Amino acid sequence: MLQEDSMTDALRSLAAELDELGGDAVERVPDIPDFRLKDILGRGGMGTVYLAEQTSLGREVALKVLNRSTVGIAREARTVAQLHHPNIVQAYAAGTSGDQAWFAMELMRGKTANHGSFASTEDVARLGVQIAEALAYAHRCSVVHRDVKPSNIFIGEDGVAKLGDFGLANSVGGGGTRRYMAPELLAGGAATEAGDQYALGVTLQELAPAGAADADFAAICAKATAQDPSCRYESMGAMLVDLHRFLAHRPVAANPPSIFRRLRLFARRNPLAASGIVAAIVLLAAFVAALAVGYVRTSHALAATEREAASAAQSLAKVVTTINVENQDKREAEITRALTAAEQLAERFPDNAEIAEAVAKLKHAREAHKRFRERRGGEMFPRRRFPRGSRR
Repeated sequence: MLQEDSMTDALRSLAAELDELGGDAVERVPDIPDFRLKDILGRGGMGTVYLAEQTSLGREVALKVLNRSTVGIAREARTVAQLHHPNIVQAYAAGTSGDQAWFAMELMRGKTANHGSFASTEDVARLGVQIAEALAYAHRCSVVHRDVKPSNIFIGEDGVAKLGDFGLANSVGGGGTRRYMAPELLAGGAATEAGDQYALGVTLQELAPAGAADADFAAICAKATAQDPSCRYESMGAMLVDLHRFLAHRPVAANPPSIFRRLRLFARRNPLAASGIVAAIVLLAAFVAALAVGYVRTSHALAATEREAASAAQSLAKVVTTINVENQDKREAEITRALTAAEQLAERFPDNAEIAEAVAKLKHAREAHKRFRERRGGEMFPRRRFPRGSRR
């Protein structure tokens, strides 16, 4: 037997969930055809995990041998072996040997999430996206994990995260790890997709750096871990969408933002455009203030004011008609307000060609906006749809 010091952190963590349950170790070394046992990676109440070589293919695998055999265990292990996703630890084979059930799975190297270090909530959210991708795929295949937790999330040397031990916790008489179990499961309810969502939410909360606070990230986790399952996301796919929106600095469904929050998110996505809007607003505000005070007295000052008015109208027309604001209702309202202001300037300076040009641009923008909305049937941003099983 090899020394235990040769095990990687990932392999130790793979066996940790067995050790959590306690119990006597399996003393008899099983004889499983096509697998040569090389080392014990861990043992616990459920059984023993071995480092083994699959002799027919010449590859090392993690071989989990359970303490008792049932038809349900073998059947479910075979079901899990049919899952093929880049964020799921691959199960290669499953079967029974005497009174024991076993299954062979991909040997993961690297570390598990509970041994990882995350510098920001964004890093945790990126991990969450990968695990949510895996769970959404499994749920579409009618497979529930039942035991999502940091020690079951493996992070490879390439940064790819994979979720292991799919669907087996309940088959061997356990209901998962209580710390991550949804209230309805603790009360004796059946394992559901909503329970997986709850466990992922608790996992993300736990992995977030201490002291790191982000209202949208906290809202996503809070919605996923709601006590009432009906108050959680309608699906793992919906939670995945919110995680993507959080990483893209867009409003999330779990935390509908105020207008000021929307402006801050827009500024983070489009810093140059945001600065242009601010500059145009400041310029127009300065001009309006000058008119209100009534300091324009001489013809020279009037001419200068006319030049400033023309510049303000042109700048406003350029900014409003070229920047793609996310909220199209607000965009239409801003174009209308800008057109009204420009038309007032045109009445004051009817012979100024630059102001007249700005009015024309804004009228054109308003008409183009209306035509675009009519073609799209009023739906400016339809929800993106993705093929089943695809990754975003």
